[in-house]
Amino acid sequence: MEPTEIILSFVISYIAGIIPTEWFSNHKSMKEKLDLCFKSAVYKWTNNPDTQNAVGEQMDKYLPQLKDFIAHKPIGRHPRENDLLRLWAEEILNDTECNQFFLEYEHQIMALKLEEECITAKEILEDTNNIKAQIEQLKNRGITKSSVYWEQWASGPNNIKLNTSILLAGREAEKQKVIESCNAPCCLYVEAASIKEAKAFVVASIISESSALTERTVIATNNEAYKDIVENCNGMIFITDIQENAHYVVSRGHTVFLCICPSDKSNDACTIHLPILDREDFISSLVEIGINDDKARSLAVDSMRDISILRNLLDFTDKTPVWQTTENIRLIIPALLLGEWNEDWQDDKDLVKLMTAKEYDTYIEEITPLLFVDETPLIRIGKIWKTKSPYDLLKQLVVYITSSHLERFAEVVEWVLQDDDPDAEEKMNEKGLHWWQNKQAFSGRLKEGVFQSLTLLSIVTSRNQNNKDWVNSFIERKIKDFNLKRYLTHRHNLQWLVEASPSSFIKFIQNDIKKGSLLLNQIMDVKHKDFSIIGTEIYYSELLFALEALAWDEQYLFDTTDILMYLCSYRNDSNYANKPINTLLSIYRFGLPQTYAPFETRLEILKSCATKHPKTISSLCVLLLKGLSEQVFMPNAHFRWRMRERKEAPNYIPSIPTTHVIAIVQLLLATSEFSVENIKEMVNLSFDNYLRGCRTMFLDAISKCKDKIKGNEEITDCFREKINWHLQCQESNWALSKEELVPFEKLLCEIESDDILIKNKYLFEDFLIKTPDYKDFDNDFLKKNKETRETRAKIIKQIIDKKGLDAVWSFAEIVKHKEGVANAIYDLYGTDIHDEIYRKYCNGYLSKIFVNRYFFSVYSGQGKSAYMSIIEELSSISQKHISIILSAPGYQQTLADFASTLSKDVEKEYWEDVNILNSPEEEYGNIIWKLCSVKRYTDILHIIQIKNDEIIIATDIKIRILHEMIANGAWDVLRNHIYEISEVLKTISLPKDNTQKSILLQMEFIMYDNLCHYMNTHEIHLMQEINKDPSLLMEIYAMVFKADDGVEEEYPKDNTQIESKLAMAQLAYRFIHNYHEVPCSSPTGEVNENALSEYFEELKRLAKQYNRTSILPIIIGRILGNFRETKDYPPEIFCRFVEHFNDNRIDSEIRCALYNRRGMTTRSPFEGGTIERHHIKTFTKYRDKARYYSPRLVNIFEGLIKEYQLMAEKEDNEAKLLDITN
Repeated sequence: MEPTEIILSFVISYIAGIIPTEWFSNHKSMKEKLDLCFKSAVYKWTNNPDTQNAVGEQMDKYLPQLKDFIAHKPIGRHPRENDLLRLWAEEILNDTECNQFFLEYEHQIMALKLEEECITAKEILEDTNNIKAQIEQLKNRGITKSSVYWEQWASGPNNIKLNTSILLAGREAEKQKVIESCNAPCCLYVEAASIKEAKAFVVASIISESSALTERTVIATNNEAYKDIVENCNGMIFITDIQENAHYVVSRGHTVFLCICPSDKSNDACTIHLPILDREDFISSLVEIGINDDKARSLAVDSMRDISILRNLLDFTDKTPVWQTTENIRLIIPALLLGEWNEDWQDDKDLVKLMTAKEYDTYIEEITPLLFVDETPLIRIGKIWKTKSPYDLLKQLVVYITSSHLERFAEVVEWVLQDDDPDAEEKMNEKGLHWWQNKQAFSGRLKEGVFQSLTLLSIVTSRNQNNKDWVNSFIERKIKDFNLKRYLTHRHNLQWLVEASPSSFIKFIQNDIKKGSLLLNQIMDVKHKDFSIIGTEIYYSELLFALEALAWDEQYLFDTTDILMYLCSYRNDSNYANKPINTLLSIYRFGLPQTYAPFETRLEILKSCATKHPKTISSLCVLLLKGLSEQVFMPNAHFRWRMRERKEAPNYIPSIPTTHVIAIVQLLLATSEFSVENIKEMVNLSFDNYLRGCRTMFLDAISKCKDKIKGNEEITDCFREKINWHLQCQESNWALSKEELVPFEKLLCEIESDDILIKNKYLFEDFLIKTPDYKDFDNDFLKKNKETRETRAKIIKQIIDKKGLDAVWSFAEIVKHKEGVANAIYDLYGTDIHDEIYRKYCNGYLSKIFVNRYFFSVYSGQGKSAYMSIIEELSSISQKHISIILSAPGYQQTLADFASTLSKDVEKEYWEDVNILNSPEEEYGNIIWKLCSVKRYTDILHIIQIKNDEIIIATDIKIRILHEMIANGAWDVLRNHIYEISEVLKTISLPKDNTQKSILLQMEFIMYDNLCHYMNTHEIHLMQEINKDPSLLMEIYAMVFKADDGVEEEYPKDNTQIESKLAMAQLAYRFIHNYHEVPCSSPTGEVNENALSEYFEELKRLAKQYNRTSILPIIIGRILGNFRETKDYPPEIFCRFVEHFNDNRIDSEIRCALYNRRGMTTRSPFEGGTIERHHIKTFTKYRDKARYYSPRLVNIFEGLIKEYQLMAEKEDNEAKLLDITN
C-alpha cells in the first residue's frame, strides 16, 4: 500500500475523531508530532515571523484541507495554501516516528469506518481505484500513466535507460514553473524543439519532484479518451498536445500542460520556452547511464543537445518525424549536402542556387517553414543556415540521395577546392606586420559544411549506392592538384578530407616524398617572424593533426609512422610543442598510447622502421623511456566520425608490463650509434627508478664501449654528476642507495681519463665542490668553503708534484672556476711566486680572472702596505699591465690615485675593471665620472639608486649622466634598466636652467614609450610641461603630420638627417598614441575651463605658425576625448567645448577616443555580447545626461550605441553557433 494512502486514511479518521485512544498509548507524542510537522512546514513555507506565528497555531483549521489535498479534490484554494499543504504532507511522510506509527497500525487504519455523514477512507480509496481503473480502460485509447510513459520513453536498445536529469540540464527555472503549476488548476504551454521533448520534459520534472504528483499525471493523445477522463476524474494533471478546450479542462479542476513546437500558436503570457540543454550537465547525465565520457561528448556535439536527435543517435525506436514528406526531403537534401552557408556571402548563395537548380530567394522561401516544424532538421542563426545534425540527418536520408545529387555536389566541391587564397604564400613568407584582405569567394562556414558532408558520405553507408567508393575516387583525383597555395588555403579543413579518404591522403604524401618532397619541404620550413607572440610560425600543424587522427586506426599506423619518421628529419627550431617526434611519442607511449593498435603491433612497426630510420627510432625510444614517470598527457587529435564507436576516455593509466619496457630498451640498444650523446642518454636512463630492471642492460652496453669512450669528459661528467646528486640526496626515496651506486662508480673509474689534469677538472667546476645543506646553510657554507679550498690545494699540489708548476697554468685555463685554482696557488705559495704569475699574465699565458683573484687574495692576506710594495716591484717588470694589480682588490682610493699617475690606457683599463661596490660615499661624484668615461652606465645607475641623495649626487650630475647615455647610444642599458632610470627621474625636480631643462625633457620624450609604464603622468616632467605649454604638444604633432596643402617645407637630403628625422617622427607617433591627458587639469582630474580655453586658443595660433591648421581638429578632438569617464561623465564643461567647436572632425576624434578606450576584449566562447551590452548601458546613461547640454554629444553616443548593438548581436550569434556545435 502506498504511504500516501495510509496518511490519507489516518487524516480522515483523525478528523472524524474515531482513532482509538489506546493507539496513542505507545505513541503519546503522535499528536505533538503532527503539530510539529505542521509548524515545520509553516517555517519552510514563509520567512515572515508574524505569519509563522499566526498560521503555526492553526493546525486544526488546515487538517480538513490536508485531507482534500491528499485526495486531490479540486477545491479552490490560494496557490500559497497548496504549497503549505504539500509541505505538511511531505513533513509527515519524512518523519521517522510518524512512519513507524503508520506501519504499525496500517491494517487498523484501513479498517476504520467513518460515520454516515463523512466520507470514509475506504470510499476515498475506492474512488482512487476507480480512477486507476478508468485509466487502465482508457490506456489503449491514448491515455498513459506518467510512470508508464517515462518507462517507454527512457528505455532504449543495449540496456540504455535515460535519466530525468538529461531533460532537466540547465532548466531548473522551467522545472520549477511546472511544479508550481501542478499545485492548482491551470494551463501552461511548454514549447520545445519537438513536442516529444516537451512532453518528456514535463514528465521528467514531475517524476523527479514527487511521487504524489506522478500518480495524478497522465499523458493524453486521444481526444475522446481525453474528454472522458476530464469528466470522470478529479484533480488530474494532463500532459498533451491536444489544444482543444484547455480552459474547460482547467475549469473542471485539472492542470493542463500543452506541449507545442515552434510552429504552434501559444499564449506567451503562460508559455515556457525550453532553453538548450546545459552542455556539461547533459554530458554528465549520459555518463551516469554508463556511456563513456568521450562518447558522451561526441553525442553532445552530434546531437546539438537536441533530445530527439540524441535518441536517433542511440538507436531508439521513434516514429518518423512528421516533416519527412517526399517534398520536404527533396528540399532538405541540397541543404544537407551543403551543410551550412552564410547569406552575407553572395558566392555562398550562388552555390545554393547551383545545388538546388533554383533561384536562391525561391529556395529560401520554400525551405523556411522547415525551421519551425516539429523536430526541425535546420537552424538559422543570424545569417547562417545550418543543418542541425548532419550525421543523424544523413543516416535518415542517405537512401534518398541520387546520382544527380552527387553530380551537383561534386561540382560544388570543385568550386570550393578551386577557391584558392591568392595571398596564401605571401602570408606565409611575410615577416612583418601586414593587414590582409580576404580575397576568397566562399565563406569558411560553407567550406567546412561541404567538407563535412564529403566526409559523412564516405562513412554513412547506403543500400542504394556505394558513396564511399565515389568519395575515395573523387578525393584521390582532386588531391593530386594540391600545391602549396591550395594546401595553405584548405589546411584548416584538411582533417575532413583525410577523414573522408585516408588512403588517398597517405598516397598523396607518399608520392610527394618520392618526387623530392616539393610540398613538404615548404610546409615543414619553420618561419621566423618579426611580429609574433613566440617568434616563429609553423604551417604543418594541420598535417600533424591529420596524421595523429590516422594513427588511431591500426591499418594506417605503419604508413603514418613512416611519414612521421620522415618528417622528423626536418630541422625544427620552433617553440611549439607539436613536432613530429612528439606526435610519435604520443602514439607509441607506454601509458595511454594514442592508437588502438596493441603493443605487439606497435613494436613490430617500430622494428620494421628501424632500418630506414634508425636515428629517429633511437631518439623515440629514449623519449618513451623518459616518459615512464609522466602522469599528465595531452590527447592526440581524433576523427569526428570515423571510428567513433571505439572512442573512449580511460579514467586511469593501466600498469605497464616490464616486458614492454625491456622490449623498448632492447630496440634502443639495437638502433643506437653509441655516440657521446647516445651514451649520456643511456647513463641518465640507467639512474631512473622506473628502469631499475633494465639498469644492468644499460651498464653492460656502455661497458662494451669503454675503450672507445675512455677519457671522454662529457660522459664522465654525466656519470659523476648523477652519482654525486644521488649521494647528496640519500634521504629521498628516489635516490639510489650507496650499494646500488657501486656499479656506476666502478664503471666511472674504468672510463675516466688517466691524465691528472682531466681527471681532476670536475673539482673546479663551481665555487664549491659540494652544495651546502639548505637546512643549515650559513654554518655549512663556511665548512664547505674550507673543505673546498683544502681539497683543491691538495689537487694542485699533486699536479705540481707530477707535472710541475707549468702544468697548473695550463690547468687554470681549462677549468670553469679559475678562481679556485688561484685560491689554491695562494694557499700553497702565498706571495712567493707573485712575480712569476705577473710575468705569465704579461706574456698572455694566464687569464685576467685568475690573476685578479690571486692578487685579491694577496691584498686580503698581506694588507695595503705590503701590497703597495708588490705594486712597485711589479711595475718595474711591466707598467703596461699593472692595472690588473691595481683593480684586483676593488676600489681603493690609494690605488685609484696611483692609477691616475700612470698612462691614460692604464687608467682607462683600471676603471673598466675595478669593482666599485664597496666604495665610500664621499667618492661617488668622482667615481661616477670615471665610470662614465669608460661607459659603465649600469654601475653608475646602481650607485645613484643606492644613494639617491641630492647632497651626495647632485641633480645636474644625474641629468648629464642620463643625457650622455642617450648621446652615446647606450640603448641596451636604457631598455634593460628603465626601472632604475625611472626611479632616478622621480628624484629630479624640473631644473630652472633652460639648458638642463631642455635636456631633461628631450630625454623623457625619447624614453617616454618605456617610462610611461613605470611612472605616473604627474611624475613625468615632459607631461607636466605639455599640460601647461601647448607649443610642446604642437611641436610633437608637427613631427608626425605633414604641413597643410600648398605649403612646402624643406626636407633634409643627407641620409643621416633623414634617418634622424624618421626616428624622431616614430617617437612622436608613439608619444601621441600613448598621450591620454587633458591639459590644465589637476592630478585628481579636475579641469580648469578658462585655462583650457586659453590653451585651445594658443593651439589655434600655433597651428597657423606651424602650418598645421588641417590637423587642429584632430588635436582638439583627442584632448576632449581624453576627458575622464567619472561618475558625472560627460561633465558640463566637456559639453560646452563640444558645442563651442561645432566640428564634425572633432566629434569623430571624440568617438574614436571613446571606442578605443574600451580596448580589446577576451571572453568565454559562449558568453555572447555581454560586454557590448554593458557598453550600451554605459553610453545610454551618457546620452541621457548629455541630452540637455550637447546635441552633438548625443549623436556621438547614439552612433556608438548602434555600433555596439550590431556587435552584441554578432557576438550572440557566434556564441550560439559555438554553443550548439561544441
